[in-house]
Parts: sequence; C-alpha cells; structure tokens
Amino acid sequence: MLKICIILSVDMVNIVHLLGKIWNKCTKIVRIDAMCQYFVYICTAQSITMSFLRRIYIWFKRFRHRRGYGVHSPFAFRLITDVVYERLPFYAYEELKQVRRLLPKESKVYPERVDRLLFRLVNRFSPQRVVEVGTGAGLSLCYLSAARLEAQCVSLCGEDAAGVCGEVVDPCKNATVVAEPLMDAFRRELDIEPGVDLLHIAHTADYSQVFEEFLPYAGENSLVVIEGIYETKAKSEWWKQVVADERTGITFDLYDLGLVFFDRQKNKQHYVVNF
Repeated sequence: MLKICIILSVDMVNIVHLLGKIWNKCTKIVRIDAMCQYFVYICTAQSITMSFLRRIYIWFKRFRHRRGYGVHSPFAFRLITDVVYERLPFYAYEELKQVRRLLPKESKVYPERVDRLLFRLVNRFSPQRVVEVGTGAGLSLCYLSAARLEAQCVSLCGEDAAGVCGEVVDPCKNATVVAEPLMDAFRRELDIEPGVDLLHIAHTADYSQVFEEFLPYAGENSLVVIEGIYETKAKSEWWKQVVADERTGITFDLYDLGLVFFDRQKNKQHYVVNF
C-alpha cells in the first residue's frame, strides 16, 4: 500500500491531526528530531482525495472565522459557540452512530459532524414541526427527530427514495416519510397547522423553488437549513441571493450548510463560520 509522508512544523501538527479526525482519515504523526521541531505526517494514498485536500484548503482559508472570534451579536455568538462548536456527547449520538454503521456504503448521507449539528440545532431551538425536503437515506431525519421527541418530523423523499428511507426512519417514533411527488407534498405540508418551524432543504434539485414557496410562511422563529450551498456554481450563486434577500434575516455560511433566520427584530447580518 502506497504511503505519503509530509513534513510538518510543530505548530501545524495539532491542526492536521485534528483535520484527519474530523474527516475520518487514517493519520499518523511521528517525531523525527530530538528538538521536537519537525514531524512526519503519514497517511495512505487512498485517504488523500481531492475532496479531502479541498476541505483542508477551505479550513485554512476560513481559519479566522472560528469559535465566534470577532462576532459581536449575542445571538450569533451563542449559536456559534454553544451549537456549532458544541462537542458534548449527547445521549442519542451513540445509538444514531449504530444506525449509520448499518447503512450501505453507497448511501447518500451527510458526514457525521453535519448530522450532529442538525441534532444540536433542533435541541437548541425546539421546533414543533420539522420538514425535510429531499431526503437521502433518511439518516439526517433520524438525527432531527431524536433531538426533540415531542416534535413532528416529516420527510418528503419523493417517490424514488421511499424504500431505503422508510426502513431507516421507521424506528423513529415521531418521524414520518411521505413518498409522493415532492412539490405537491411540500405545498400540502405548508398549509398544515402548526406551521413549519424548521425546514431542511436537503438532497433536491428544487431547492430554489422550495425556498421561495416557504418564504410567505416564514415567521420570526423559523429556521431554514440548506444543504450543499457550494456543491455547484449555480447553487453558490443562488445562496448569495438568499443572503442578500431583504426577506431573510441573519444568515450563516458553514460551507457544508447554510442557515437562514427570519427574526426582523435582529439586525440583518451574514456570518462565515469555519465549521
């Protein structure tokens, strides 16, 4: 098996080691001098992918946007420090990890750290109704529903993904899978009371239409979570429009996800977070 060695200075060791853990890559750090000034970073060739290298680049590019540094808004600072960067082992994490392990490798799922953030967002804001549009394997809905058992959680997975999604979500007592044409099912959900408190726009090509149709229903306590805001150039440009839209409030760019709030009593502001 081919191995790759990269020479690191001492101040880079902790950062690279942390990145390896975050993206579940096999890493080994070895000291190569008695003064402890230089190290060798050893990894398998298979673990060095373009996506992994790109994530390292993004992480360094956003380095100054970490842990709420320079954020003056109390709401934004608490969200970043108490939710985004929360590292406590919540009660449901281990059980949900077992569900993740049972899924086929080719399943369309988020990285574990992203699913855990979805869990913490629900835990923080306690929505009554959660709607997910464009479910992958159904795992993210399990995290959303496990964070608040009193919430009504609905997954609109379309007609094609109903089988796998239903099997994963079935044990979740407060989650329902709707296997119907996506937009028809979404419009029906919007008219149900109580309204949608948290909307998760996940694996769907109709992200723009879903967002536009939700806007008239958005209240001051609404939260929209948007998956993959940089996955395509078109979606990246659309995300910039969402941030600039006068109908939206505070927004957060976490690279993997975009968060959109609608409380007009808070000054409109956009935050980039090194998640």
